Order: sequence, then C-alpha cells, then structure tokens
Amino acid sequence: MKTMRKESGFTLIEMLIVFTIISVLIMLSVPKMDHLVEKKQIDYFIEQFKDDMLYAQQYAMTHKSSVVIVFYHQQPVYRMMEGSVFGRILLQRSYSVNLQIQPVTLQSPLIFFPNGNVNKSGTILVTYGKQTYKIVFLLGKGRFYVQKL
Repeated sequence: MKTMRKESGFTLIEMLIVFTIISVLIMLSVPKMDHLVEKKQIDYFIEQFKDDMLYAQQYAMTHKSSVVIVFYHQQPVYRMMEGSVFGRILLQRSYSVNLQIQPVTLQSPLIFFPNGNVNKSGTILVTYGKQTYKIVFLLGKGRFYVQKL
C-alpha cells in the first residue's frame, strides 16, 4: 500500500505576497527618470540646433549663396533653404511638440549671407518643461551663443 507523503512548499498565495512586496520595494528604490529624460531631450535639441546653424553658415560661405532659416511656430519644425524662402530646401528639422521656440528679438527668417554674417542680431528662447535656454545671435561672422536660464 502506498503511503501519501505530505510535501512542504509554498502556496500560490504566499508566492504572490512575496512577489508583491519585492515589486513594491523595487518601485520605491528606482528613482524617477522624468527629469533626466527632459534634460536629455533639450540638450539634444540644443546640440543639434548649434550644429545646424554652423552648417548653414558654412554652406553659405562655401557655396557663395545666402541660406535662409525659417522657424514655423504652428508646427514643431524649422527649415533651411538656399537663396530665398522659396529656394531649394537644404534641411528640414522636426523637434518635439513639447519643445517651444519663442522669438524674443529675432524674427523669422534668419539669413546667413555668403560672407557668413547673419542679417540681424537677436534672441530666441527655447523652452522644454521647466528648462529654458536663450540663443543669442550676434552680428559679425554669424556668431551665436547658448545660455541656460
């Protein structure tokens, strides 16, 4: 005759309670990453924007033609064209809808002349969440700088 042995082990309820406790502890120990994502998003945009402006300046000087940069406020996009607003599109850059480009003293379009100078000086504010950057274009060889506010 076979005897039934009583095997010891964990019940399903005990396992679920342990997994619940472990998952709550993990959720509490992992820091919130929202602010890091926000910072990286705007940092990436600023770096890309600086590279695009330098590209526009270099293109204007090497091809001996003006480069026009138009900021579209209805859409999250800016466009770089050769010669005029209706010229050949050199670059069209989209960015996050959460990111806002606000012209303060610099009105669209921004033009790089064949000698590398900009048509006018001015300031643009770039805002993403709680972070704001000021981009200032100076007269003379298209110089500009970015300042975190």
